[in-house]
Amino acid sequence: MPKVRHHHELIDHVVIGVNATFPNSDPIVVALQGIAKGAPYWPHIEPRGTLCLGRLRYSSPAATRVLSSLQDALTVLSMTQTERDAEHRREFLAYWSQLGHATPMPYLCMLDGSPLSRDIVYYGDAQRGRFFAEDAAQLATWLSHMGKPSPKQASTTRLIWLDQPLLPAAFPKTGRDVMALAGDHAFDLHVKPGRILPVLLGCHIDGLAVYVCAEIEGISVKDAAKGFRPSKPRPPALVATSFQSKPAMRRSVQRADYAWVHGRGKNAQVHTLRNKKVAIVGCGALGGFLARALAQSGVGSFLLIDADELVASNVGRHLLGMEAVGLEKSVALAKRLQADFPHAVNVEPWTGAIQTAKTEQIELLASYDLIIAAGINLVGELALDGYRQGMHAPPPLVWTWIEEFAVAGHAVGVVDGACLAASLNADGEFLMRLTAEWPADQAHAMEAGCGVAYQPYSAADMMGTVNCAHRLSLDILLGKQQGSVVRSWLGDRELATAAGCRVDEAFSRSFGEITRDWIW
Repeated sequence: MPKVRHHHELIDHVVIGVNATFPNSDPIVVALQGIAKGAPYWPHIEPRGTLCLGRLRYSSPAATRVLSSLQDALTVLSMTQTERDAEHRREFLAYWSQLGHATPMPYLCMLDGSPLSRDIVYYGDAQRGRFFAEDAAQLATWLSHMGKPSPKQASTTRLIWLDQPLLPAAFPKTGRDVMALAGDHAFDLHVKPGRILPVLLGCHIDGLAVYVCAEIEGISVKDAAKGFRPSKPRPPALVATSFQSKPAMRRSVQRADYAWVHGRGKNAQVHTLRNKKVAIVGCGALGGFLARALAQSGVGSFLLIDADELVASNVGRHLLGMEAVGLEKSVALAKRLQADFPHAVNVEPWTGAIQTAKTEQIELLASYDLIIAAGINLVGELALDGYRQGMHAPPPLVWTWIEEFAVAGHAVGVVDGACLAASLNADGEFLMRLTAEWPADQAHAMEAGCGVAYQPYSAADMMGTVNCAHRLSLDILLGKQQGSVVRSWLGDRELATAAGCRVDEAFSRSFGEITRDWIW
């Protein structure tokens, strides 16, 4: 590749290769001169000399793919200085990582994205991971939810907000470079002898906040004490000066704040969902997976209600595993959600049957944005319906449950003060069931010894109903579903017909979702 055909001052040839799986893999283009000593930083030339190029269609002839790779390489090497700078800024995080130092544990930050330089707090180290937060209270809550001990006193550091991403040539190489970005005396309060100081750098890329870390180290505790009395230790300004000459270790940082976790900063609904509160009555298989699904969607607060403990036979289709057997479902589920989503606003357990709720507990339910009855018994469902009828402004109710052997499932949205009991027959059965009149020997399976009835369906069989209830709950919380509605999951129709039960005409196919009007 003659230099007259591109702009790279060192590269005059590239090597192209294929591996044993070609043509089912892409050709590889390598420019070792691009990583020689003194070579300029160049977009898409990786630290080992490989060029990061676009992928090609496998259907293209092999020769065409080789030639196209060479042409793409020439295009990269022909980038002007302006184009190279723009690409380096756009891929700032990738180049910081490539030219940085990997750690065994992640560096996570919960910052709110404000484009301001400011003091922040952190906890941890390169072996345990580092956690950055706006203040000590946020950090303590986050660590507590994750089951990690909170520090007695949070360590402080500085976030340096950049007007634009740094080019690779301007990446800080020493503590002096880092301090120059912050200004005089910005680190005096944060540096400590014998400690590594992780400094965050933040900027906007395509309107989204991104962060990286530069770790700097200064004088040891022993050396800092030389020439100074314990009563009058080395002044902070002198300690800070000792951090200037050591190398700056570049570390990658992952955003772990609400907006990023639930949509990578592009989900306009997450701020609405973060302020929503959902009470889930029934923390069994349905309720557990539904709680997690809503937490993943960004719902901020939960009240989890259940009176039972997890038993070993639950584990096959429950969110919780064997480590939670013997624990109260609501308590164990709350801890699990807090650990998995430590940024959540609040997750509270309530142990006890819904039908024995006290006045103050019913008043608490009335303050929630949505109540979900997930696979509980008729006594609990009717009690919950009665509580809602007595409320001045009852929250919407999603009533979700599964028919025999999970051949069908329902998510019923009851809003605007509608009465759930109106949809039940004299035996307490839903009038819009999709199957009925199951033969006695087909309706239930029985546990050996105790004679407890159960439904032996798998986790896969119930997921259609979970998804149906998940979507309906979000539609109600976001105002997309205004009136009462019946959404049903159609499972394996052949299983129902083979059992000899009566199948409703609405159950016209297998494995799909239908919506029907609430008629009461």
